[in-house]
Amino acid sequence: MDAEVLVVGAINQDIVIGVSRHPQPGETLMATRTSQGPGGKGANQAAAAARVGARVALASAVGDDEIGREQKRALERDGVDISLVRNVVGVPTGTAHILVDESGENTIVVAQGANAYAMSSLETSSHRAKVVLVQNEVPFGALSDAARFARKCGARLIVNVAPVPEAPLDFYPQADPLVVNEHEALLLAESDNTDPQSLARELMARIGMRSVVITLGARGCLLAEGDAIRSIPAVRVDEVVDTTGAGDVFVGVLAARLSAGDGLIEAAERAVASAADAVTWAGARPEQAT
Repeated sequence: MDAEVLVVGAINQDIVIGVSRHPQPGETLMATRTSQGPGGKGANQAAAAARVGARVALASAVGDDEIGREQKRALERDGVDISLVRNVVGVPTGTAHILVDESGENTIVVAQGANAYAMSSLETSSHRAKVVLVQNEVPFGALSDAARFARKCGARLIVNVAPVPEAPLDFYPQADPLVVNEHEALLLAESDNTDPQSLARELMARIGMRSVVITLGARGCLLAEGDAIRSIPAVRVDEVVDTTGAGDVFVGVLAARLSAGDGLIEAAERAVASAADAVTWAGARPEQAT
């Protein structure tokens, strides 16, 4: 299959726990609600790209368990090609444990599970792509393979630096764009600069990528491309239900629109609108969301 967007990333089962507020260290709180559903940055971003019409393939891994089988079925329902998703025997499918408070803000702890065994297998693959999208929830070897594949087939590489590694990976200068939120940008730049424009310039100078996108939550996002910097305002919503997965929707839609030929500004505007819609539903990837 020739994919417009090829995603190399994680598949997780999201375990969502509602709380009145986030607990302090050593504190026990009672949950207000619990739920489970499909997640993982790779899977979420692949589904988001597919839901806006892109042809999408995902390279990942699941355990040989019912959760893994349901994860694959969910991806297929969204139109994602899963021929590069491995089944790993004797290892559970990855899980993400998500606390969501009453304002919709979340904290997440990920247990890698089968994602630790994800290999892109792209060297022997017949896939081609216009855009290759990676994050950091799978082994760095798989990410490096994906970056080499992108160079080989002339694809645009999008790097979502989440979670942030101890040091920038050697293919980060190839990113166009590199996508981070404010917290990730500060860690990656090893900076305490809270001005997004200055922070974007620090990242460009330190890493040398072609472009960077810093997502700013309710303030939209900031783009730096060459010497130009542009802010994209957020789309206001009546009620924030859950911010889980909104960043993944942003990245997936950004990749889809770049693969369709949009410029970075136009693609980011579409991505901001989709991310705003995503905070109005519960969970990272509910089946009814479009």
